[in-house]
Amino acid sequence: MPMIQDLVAGPNVRDDDEGLFSRDIDGQLVRLDAPTESDYTKEVTLQIDGQEVTVPLAVPLADANGNIVVDIEGRTTPRYITILDAAQKLYVKEFGDEQKIPIPVLCHQSHMTPVAVCRMCVVQIYGQKRGKRAAERKLLPACQHPVKNGMEVFTMKAEGRDGDKVRQTVRVMTEFLAADHLKPVEDPELSREITPFNELGQLTERVGADATRYQLDVFTQPLNPPPEPKPLAGRRKLDASSPVFLVDHSACILCERCIRACDDVQENHVIGRTGKGANAGIGFDLNDAMGKSSCVKCGECMVSCPTSAITFKPVGQIKLKSEDRSATIVPASELLTDPVFAGVPPKFLLWQKGLVIKRKTSKGQVLCRQGDAGNTAFIIKRGRLEVAVYRQPKDSEGVFGKLFSGRGKLIFRDELAPEAVLVGEMACLTGTPRSANVTALEEGEVWEVRRNVLDRLMRLPAQRARFEKEYRRRSLDLVLQSTELFKEMTEGEYKPILDKLRERLTFVRVKPGQTVFEQDDKVNDLYLVRLGHVRISVFRHGAEAKVLSAGPGAIIGEVGLLAFSQADAHRPVDEVDRGLVAALDSMQGNYANYPAGTRSATVSALGHLELARLSREDFLQLVHQFPVLRRRLVEQSLARLRSDTKTQRFLDEFVNQGLYEGRSILTLDTDLCTRCDECTKACVQQHGTESHGLPITRMLRDGLRFDHYLIATACRSCVDPHCMFGCPVDSIHRGKHLQIVIEDHCIGCGLCAENCPYGNIFMVPNEKGRIAMPDPDIPNKTHLVARPKAVTCDLCDAEGERETPKPRCVAACPHDAAHRMTGEELLVKVLEKNQRKAKPWQA
Repeated sequence: MPMIQDLVAGPNVRDDDEGLFSRDIDGQLVRLDAPTESDYTKEVTLQIDGQEVTVPLAVPLADANGNIVVDIEGRTTPRYITILDAAQKLYVKEFGDEQKIPIPVLCHQSHMTPVAVCRMCVVQIYGQKRGKRAAERKLLPACQHPVKNGMEVFTMKAEGRDGDKVRQTVRVMTEFLAADHLKPVEDPELSREITPFNELGQLTERVGADATRYQLDVFTQPLNPPPEPKPLAGRRKLDASSPVFLVDHSACILCERCIRACDDVQENHVIGRTGKGANAGIGFDLNDAMGKSSCVKCGECMVSCPTSAITFKPVGQIKLKSEDRSATIVPASELLTDPVFAGVPPKFLLWQKGLVIKRKTSKGQVLCRQGDAGNTAFIIKRGRLEVAVYRQPKDSEGVFGKLFSGRGKLIFRDELAPEAVLVGEMACLTGTPRSANVTALEEGEVWEVRRNVLDRLMRLPAQRARFEKEYRRRSLDLVLQSTELFKEMTEGEYKPILDKLRERLTFVRVKPGQTVFEQDDKVNDLYLVRLGHVRISVFRHGAEAKVLSAGPGAIIGEVGLLAFSQADAHRPVDEVDRGLVAALDSMQGNYANYPAGTRSATVSALGHLELARLSREDFLQLVHQFPVLRRRLVEQSLARLRSDTKTQRFLDEFVNQGLYEGRSILTLDTDLCTRCDECTKACVQQHGTESHGLPITRMLRDGLRFDHYLIATACRSCVDPHCMFGCPVDSIHRGKHLQIVIEDHCIGCGLCAENCPYGNIFMVPNEKGRIAMPDPDIPNKTHLVARPKAVTCDLCDAEGERETPKPRCVAACPHDAAHRMTGEELLVKVLEKNQRKAKPWQA
């Protein structure tokens, strides 16, 4: 029996080089091992159409938003660089150069895992086999095939026999697909907009394909047409059951981009393949109609579809306010030609009309103010802007103190030109208040973009790199100054520390519920909470004795890094500080020898969490180098150790109910409440039928109990608004008082209601926005359907017309039982009441 190495190329020899196996220099079949982090430093040089390009052998895996995937220890997941990656490096020098890549793709996008099913990206590869230059026996997909040193690649741009082979192959495959699946959209007006951006149609023109050669009517007589084929089990023809999208199964090329968009990007797991062979197609759930499936209408599948198989219906368009005369909607035609939006799917820009607003700015005009709701970001097109941050007056200064202190002391200022591209992106992405004033220094123009547009821009690798660079330059200063550790430092004290930190901090993203570290673990890093909240649990005698929560700006891990213990809790600060200085001096710069402490608590993510991480050695070096930082750390660490000697029995319940993140919690004092339900009646009367065409309430007099308070089912205006993330049309945002406001272009997907962990958003049929839908009982007939629209409490001031909100539910209570308060205020009231009962109160 011949050995593998004795086989030669022939019709009976299989070539499976593109999967788990490959061939070495002698032609032997070898297993392709998974890449490792050490491969990041290895470089590979190859030629593409005669041009040499050098790329790393592997790079870290990134998610759909361009974030590098890391575990909590900071380890990345390596992936091999592919031929398509190398071509992108060779041809893409600036925004908009993606069209220059001579490798067409239909089934792949940069943020997706390649599956190589369309075969449009095939290339001819030459390598070394048995010590000689030899061509691969078949064309291989560039989107999936890893690079190798000395590899020669010929694309459809290449001249000569190899280029002709690739061009002819791609042309024939394109003609096959176009003959069966290149079809216009049902709606003529919509078809005129979408057809120029049909990727299959664009590829047909690009390669000069003639789809009519394979159409069935060419081979039949006009008077003797072929019989109508039976419906395929795995496909439907036209599915108009969704109120938002239209599915034409006959235009589907089975590229699976919609499946990966639904599964990998959005993690909804609604779409999959159904049927086999000629009956294969895409299906929703168990091959249901789209409108009857569990589809959440996020639009990711429609945006990812390269043909007219999934398109949108013209619903939910954004309208400008009539009084906003300085703003105009930027048309999709202009966005599609703008270099900033190069790479954003055209379908998304056509669907989301009104999400980009053009504003002319005059000198001195304030675009946004510190502390305001931040629902949009600004792309600087012309002119210079000033970013200024002022110290916020303390509550202890009182009303007159805040009034006469003005804007407070200037602590940060920067000028931005169009080269900076973007400003206001952090508030837009996180739903947090603006952290700075942005003022126009001269006449200019800005484009105001919403969150879902910014999310799309962040997915573009080139744009994201620019945004992250600007974040490190500008926003990191503001993030650190908001922490207790650096607050109130003078500029002379703060700036040297910032310069050291800027180059040493790394960022870690943590999923909800994931443990950051556990109690008694060895301390290796210091963490700064940048976005989200953490749960801090202290265990004693095998039971959870104390639960705390911490939000943005919190420093975690300093006690263990300084190797403090409970024995240090009652030592004087000066004594502990002197001992720390002596210990660090004895290290003589080798901080790895400093005794390692252990974690005093278990920390886990309460929601989506982003942490800034500083290594142990870098932390100790900063502590040793900057006395003001060391002193603050000692004071805060000892204060934390002293607080750990007390337990509070309400904190566990406080954290479990999510009260820690509430800005405006509707509480009903059960000692005073008579269940008259005047609060609910007032809510219905206040809002009437204006939003949905029928009277509905924004609250329910029911919910969880916290001590003697009933936490009513009403929006809490969370610090981190879970409901706002993922809205496909960005119809939910913060209002003037940081309350949640839902706009009229809501498409009723229900994602906000699903994301709200407290059940405070309701989906109600919008009788004012009825749409025509196919009648399930009568073919070719339609009937009007009230599409669902989300509704939630807006503090009775959705338009932001009042200086302070005046919720009608609170004002209507005849017994002073209803109050709006933050989570911290509620906790203080409960603790104070129980302290008065038990003197002294103990947990």
